[in-house]
Amino acid sequence: MSEIVLIAPDREIVELAEKLGLQSRQISFIFARLDEGVTAAKAAVSAGAKVLITRGMTFHMILNAIPNVPIIEIPYTGYDILRSRLVADKQGGQLALAADKQVGDGFASIEEILELPASMRVHLEDGADIDTAILNARNLGATTIIGSRAVVETAEQYGLTGVTLASGREGLEQAISLAMQRLSNQRLEEQAARQLETIINSINYGVLAIDHTGAVTAMNMEAARLFNLAKDGWAAAESSFIQRLWECMITRERQIGVVERIGRNLDIAVSFQPVVVSGEVAGAVATFQLIDQLQELEQKTRQELSLRGRVARASFLDIETRSPAMQKVIEETKRFAGYDSTVLILGETGSGKEYFAQAIHQASPRRSGPFVAVNCAAIPETILESELFGHVEGAFTGAKKGGKIGLFEQAHKGTIFLDEIGEMSDSLQTRLLRVLQEHQVYRVGDDRVIPVDIRVIAATNRNLRTMMAEQRFRNDLYYRLAVLTVSIPPLRARKTDISLFVRSFIANFNQKFQTSVKYIEPDGINLLMQYDWPGNIRELHNMIERLVVLAVSPIITRQEVWSCLKDLLPASDPAPADNLKNFEAAAIREALEKTGGNKQQAAKMLGIGRSTLWRKLRELDE
Repeated sequence: MSEIVLIAPDREIVELAEKLGLQSRQISFIFARLDEGVTAAKAAVSAGAKVLITRGMTFHMILNAIPNVPIIEIPYTGYDILRSRLVADKQGGQLALAADKQVGDGFASIEEILELPASMRVHLEDGADIDTAILNARNLGATTIIGSRAVVETAEQYGLTGVTLASGREGLEQAISLAMQRLSNQRLEEQAARQLETIINSINYGVLAIDHTGAVTAMNMEAARLFNLAKDGWAAAESSFIQRLWECMITRERQIGVVERIGRNLDIAVSFQPVVVSGEVAGAVATFQLIDQLQELEQKTRQELSLRGRVARASFLDIETRSPAMQKVIEETKRFAGYDSTVLILGETGSGKEYFAQAIHQASPRRSGPFVAVNCAAIPETILESELFGHVEGAFTGAKKGGKIGLFEQAHKGTIFLDEIGEMSDSLQTRLLRVLQEHQVYRVGDDRVIPVDIRVIAATNRNLRTMMAEQRFRNDLYYRLAVLTVSIPPLRARKTDISLFVRSFIANFNQKFQTSVKYIEPDGINLLMQYDWPGNIRELHNMIERLVVLAVSPIITRQEVWSCLKDLLPASDPAPADNLKNFEAAAIREALEKTGGNKQQAAKMLGIGRSTLWRKLRELDE
């Protein structure tokens, strides 16, 4: 069966269809009229027909019987009207036309143009009784009736002459053209519907849409799956959603991120959106997702963001020291790492506060989450707010299109390190306090609450207690931050660590610059230990970089160190003998510490005999 089927109510149309070669144009035709035409039309639709063509009373009967299938009526053209009018004139007597108003107006125009006597009009609209119409026409003196096949047959039963208003080639061609266009449009609509169905079924959240009458117009597979999972069953869950969609249509208000429960067991995040077309509400749509899935997706997204530099690279194994005070700080900080409390790290500039923050994160249960570091002093206040909290599109001039996720959100399930917290403005201190108290953030320009699961580590080189006394730092924020406090000694208080840093820095710079520096000779190390390093580890790092770049041999000499330090140390060059003695003492102490006081192993580590070690120890005691 073709997709276009002609239900021909008379033989003339069948003959015309054969002449036009409709079968070669993939159009089927069936001779059937009235009730038989309805039966034939239903059979054709069941066999795959998508558009039907017919005319007259058969058209109206099929239209009422099959309302959901496009049915094209073969129109009466001006040629058809003229032909039937001229045939009727040959019959003589009073003419009457029994047809709808459109055909009647066509007859009137033809008669006016050709100056023919006006025929009698008997209007037959949808559902009109033909017998009554014919009798009325006869009572008014009509002797010849012009109309459809059914009208002519009825007129002849009452002794009147009938002239068939037949459809010609032009009308049938016009109907076929319209049917093919309708079929083409239908195919495009079906293709768009299939594409839309594929799209909404490919997304991982539920979609439910209704029209203005409340009828469901779209529901994807995920929505059906969630409704089936609800303990109260599909019907109850769907009914609840439709009720909420009705409310959305009435209020015309968009609702985003509403937490709902469907059935008795499923918590979902749902958004309701009215569909407005040309100012009128045409329906509403709901999109929803399980809270657990949403959190999982959010975590995955944030973890992917963490790969973009949001990782901690240092651990406690990277923090070497010979200083007992520093060792005590490390041991205490390791214990802090196992708890989720806020940590405040105190220390001078360049003392390694971020190293400790990274080590805490790496040793904590959050190690698999992101580590986000922010220098509060390096970013202007107006920018820092949107960096920390994010913003929605149009929140301010220059706001990123589509909005921006903030650093607090990027640190979700991980750690955020706020360096130089003492430089934060009072307004941002207030917003940070809310994050610590409520574990929620609001993006700039938005009133939507976004929950965050983060650990906050803050650091400063300022005296926050003094700032509190001067009302430049909030008391309540300080007490929230200083739950656990780490105080890092400056480098001048642990100069025995200088040689450790030197060794590590030289290795790093050799790799970076493709150099082959081995070490700094002992007298040079001792010169480095004479300086107090106000810039701490960062200043020492920069000094070693300079020495590696300027080195002319694999061993950096004391003179090379002096040339870089001479403007920082006292004018007189310290005595090499005293420097060597101090260096030996430091080396012996380091060896004894590493061997747990075992002098034999310490001597072996230093490359000297045990008796030599005993002698030097006695010299140190003198």
